Amino acid sequence: MSIKTRFFNAIQYVRKQPWYYSWGGALLIAILIFVGAQAMVSSVPAVATLDQTSHVKIASVASLAAQSTGPLPVTGVVTSLNHASISAQSSGEVLALNRKIGDYVSAGTIIGSLENSSQRAAVLQAQGAYNAAQAAFTNTSGTGAANSGISAAQASQAVVNAQITVNTSLQSLFAALDDAVHTKADLLFSQPRTNPALQLTVTDNQLVITLQNERRQLDLALNDVSSIARKTTRTNTGTDIAQATANAQLVTTFLNNLVEALNKSLPNQSITATDISAYQASIGSARTAVSAALSGVASAKSAYDSASAAAASASNTAEGGTQSSISIAQANVEQAQGVLAAARASLEKTIIRSPISGTIVSLPVSQGDYVSNSQRLAEISNPSALEVDVYVTPEDSKTLAVGGSALIAGSVQGTIVSIAPALDPSTGKILVKVGIVGSPSALTDGETITVSLSRATAAQTKKVSTVSAASIMIPIVAAKITPSGPIVFSVSASSTLVQIPITLGTILGDKVIVLTGLTPEMVIVEDARGLSNGQQVIVDLPAQAGSN
Repeated sequence: MSIKTRFFNAIQYVRKQPWYYSWGGALLIAILIFVGAQAMVSSVPAVATLDQTSHVKIASVASLAAQSTGPLPVTGVVTSLNHASISAQSSGEVLALNRKIGDYVSAGTIIGSLENSSQRAAVLQAQGAYNAAQAAFTNTSGTGAANSGISAAQASQAVVNAQITVNTSLQSLFAALDDAVHTKADLLFSQPRTNPALQLTVTDNQLVITLQNERRQLDLALNDVSSIARKTTRTNTGTDIAQATANAQLVTTFLNNLVEALNKSLPNQSITATDISAYQASIGSARTAVSAALSGVASAKSAYDSASAAAASASNTAEGGTQSSISIAQANVEQAQGVLAAARASLEKTIIRSPISGTIVSLPVSQGDYVSNSQRLAEISNPSALEVDVYVTPEDSKTLAVGGSALIAGSVQGTIVSIAPALDPSTGKILVKVGIVGSPSALTDGETITVSLSRATAAQTKKVSTVSAASIMIPIVAAKITPSGPIVFSVSASSTLVQIPITLGTILGDKVIVLTGLTPEMVIVEDARGLSNGQQVIVDLPAQAGSN
């Protein structure tokens, strides 16, 4: 029977006695309470002492130091050696997508394209101008005069045809300018032709004033281009083209400023965020059309200049042609070739083409989407060429060496192929690249995985300069930080903990360098967490081989 039970039974017995309500009964009750309380309190320390007894494991400092050369556990990201991100080189609507996520594509494969009708027209015009320039050069140099049948009349007709092309290109330019200003841009102004006021809420007040002033001047510029475009005969084609181009540049500047204003606009009661996005697409499309029309005018002028030069020298033969005429014709060919190359480059910017062979891992756009310049369109990765990027502390990097082995995701073998010589400024750590040995089929590009890196031996690296001959490496958990400094514990003959002051050096992963305080023959507690000096402990001895 417990002390507590006996105590309460005694109290109940006394209360049943007839003398309980006398002074003697009260005194006896007080004595019983005091004695019972002392008995119960005296029983507590034995239990507490039993509960506080901890089990510990001990090992020699030499054996713990030997264990500290184990692998370094880190986390890494699988990356592709061949990875390409494709961004838009021009703005416009996604016209077509020929591939989907997961498709394998070869280098140069067309994945899709943006709307490019104006760019294709510019290439066609430039190709015609180039062909005309080549024909003029052939005629001027006389290499094909005997058999080509080119006559002065034919050369003159070529000039007439080139003049018609100039007229058509100027008419197309006016149509693009008129559509950009009167059809699209004027939707953002009140009274655009008399007293234009921008209806957008723009954070840049000076930009608003500039736009309103520019809009006041555009009607005169458009009227000038319209007059030039309506001409059927021209006395000075070069002057007409230069004047029309200068006026078109005013519109281009206006459209550029308007795009900037839309980018700085805030929704208001009359124009929502959706409206702003639609206007951005509309004005961007208008700006592209004006640019393409200007390219068409430049191509037409080049063709006209080439045809005029050919007509002037149509009667020349190899014997009669002057060297200066041949040089001019050659220059015209090169000029036309440059215009053609520029037109083709402009067209190529609308083509979504894979720069490498690999698998499409991202395709964040759909047919019909409007994309802006530099917007990401697709990502291509080569899954057969993978590696793992891991970041380690500068101290840990000193324990690694190129060529060291690694275990990736617990099953895939790897090799350390490079260790960065400096810190990555974004992470403050050292980048270590791990190559994959064998098939990487168990890994996925972009996957986060665990990696165990084998530490280098003394023969492989001399970079751990902070470790002297007298310093020792032990597990971090064997050391404890106290207000008076770091310590480890040994166990006395009476099974109590005895603290040993130490001096700590560099932390290397889950290990720490002990600079002073330990010798290899010392025996210390393997895990000091939750322990205190003088505490009674039970030492768990290692199991003996063959014991039951």
